[in-house]
Amino acid sequence: MPATQRLPRDFYLVTAANFVFFLNFASFFLLPVHLHDLGASAETIGYVMGTAGFAGIVVLPFLGVLLDRVDRRRFVIAGGIIMALASFAYLLVPGVSPALYLLRMIQGVAFTSAFITASTLAAELAPLPIRGRALGLFGISTLLTHALAPAIGEVIARRFGFDVLFVFAGTLGLGSVVLSLAVRAPASADRTAVATPGRRSIRREPVLWLVAATMVACGMGFGTVLTFVPTFVHVAGIERVAPFFLSYSFAAIMVRLALGGLSDRIGRRPVLFPAMAVQAGAILALGSVGNVAGLITVGLCFGAGQGIVYPTANALMVDLSHAGNLGRVQTLFAGSFSVGVAISAFVFGGIIERFGYGIAFTAAAGCVGLGMVLLWLAPSRDVAEVEDLLATADG
Repeated sequence: MPATQRLPRDFYLVTAANFVFFLNFASFFLLPVHLHDLGASAETIGYVMGTAGFAGIVVLPFLGVLLDRVDRRRFVIAGGIIMALASFAYLLVPGVSPALYLLRMIQGVAFTSAFITASTLAAELAPLPIRGRALGLFGISTLLTHALAPAIGEVIARRFGFDVLFVFAGTLGLGSVVLSLAVRAPASADRTAVATPGRRSIRREPVLWLVAATMVACGMGFGTVLTFVPTFVHVAGIERVAPFFLSYSFAAIMVRLALGGLSDRIGRRPVLFPAMAVQAGAILALGSVGNVAGLITVGLCFGAGQGIVYPTANALMVDLSHAGNLGRVQTLFAGSFSVGVAISAFVFGGIIERFGYGIAFTAAAGCVGLGMVLLWLAPSRDVAEVEDLLATADG
């Protein structure tokens, strides 16, 4: 990384806060196992897990505007506090009851507020020439938790029970608050700017909306895997789900470290297409897995695809933003992915109940394939052209 393009201290602080926050969030990847043990069906599990996603979606229109007008750090702090309190509240829920839906709604709002704000801060702090690489590094803070939280959480749940896991998760939420308090939100004179004829609005960029639709499709594939792999592993007779999350996270981290800056050099779309193809192939293969070796292999492929897709698509959308609408663009990006994840939880639980896991994973892979078609339809535009256009508009 060139000396003239060092990432600032606050970028690393935001990344650290996001890491601890996501350790809390990813601990709940094991919630389907808890619900399954309580006797919940796959469809019920899907509804409970999907409630968080839809609750987060409801706040997106308000969040996108507020992020461009107020101190963004407040949302990260508030999200950590609320996630911690919700985690502790699971101790009071006796079984499968309506209270679960309420807690998932609260978690969904808190997660959406904190994560989108943290990713917006990271994008704002990342210099353009290394934006793709910087966002990839920020994403590693998330991916590490996808490996660590389920692995640690599975040990805690098996040895001490889920109540102890909920206390562990709540403590992590409070830890993210401590780190967030040390972050200095970047000052921007353009923060309160309103789109004018001379300034590019997100409504005037068709590529933004097609990339957003692509992320809905990718989110459906991703969400199906993360929501239903824990129960699929148990049904398939594989002893533990941790090997999948460990291999997935390891591969995603490795490709980001090795190839995180590739889209900065050759363009976003040439990187996105093959990565999405790998991701779709991994989801398709998941339904035929019957042992730990197969689970690890699919996890590695899935991680390699997802590890490139998410930060590269994010960088593509940030390329089309400016200081006055960065919060709205980041909200559109993350919100689109969240919509896909939420839809997957509701739709694919029913598919599993009626047709089985194989059909569900095949359909989820098809969603990612549809995303490739949508991306192909999006107007092609490289970073240099985008910067020239924005410089002209801002001038």
